[in-house]
Amino acid sequence: MSSRFSLAAGILLASVAALPLSAQQSTGGALRDTTGAKAPVVQGSASDSALVELGRAITALAMSVQTVVEETAKNPEVRRAALQTASKAVTLAQRTLQENQGEIERLLAEASRKIATIDATEKAKLEKSEKSEKTPR
Repeated sequence: MSSRFSLAAGILLASVAALPLSAQQSTGGALRDTTGAKAPVVQGSASDSALVELGRAITALAMSVQTVVEETAKNPEVRRAALQTASKAVTLAQRTLQENQGEIERLLAEASRKIATIDATEKAKLEKSEKSEKTPR
């Protein structure tokens, strides 16, 4: 079961890592500039629908991975090749994560700031409502 999980995880990581690679290949093989100006992030329903689509794609990928794992378990040669591919995929995913670490950290910091701002706003509203309730009329 552990090898099945490893294989599934490797294939999943390979597909995730392949997305930036396909974008690089479509731009003539140039590496993405993760330090330069960023494209504006679309807010609201567009990002919600993108998340829904991502969820659907992940579900479809998981079903495909499960099918591949089941078929791979039946054939030792395919299993060996799949394990080699999964190993390469994990290495590629690790490299991709390292390349995008700065961007990931920036996005996490931005999310943290937004959460802190929302938290402070909610706390201020709560304190204001508590003060107004304590004030005699």
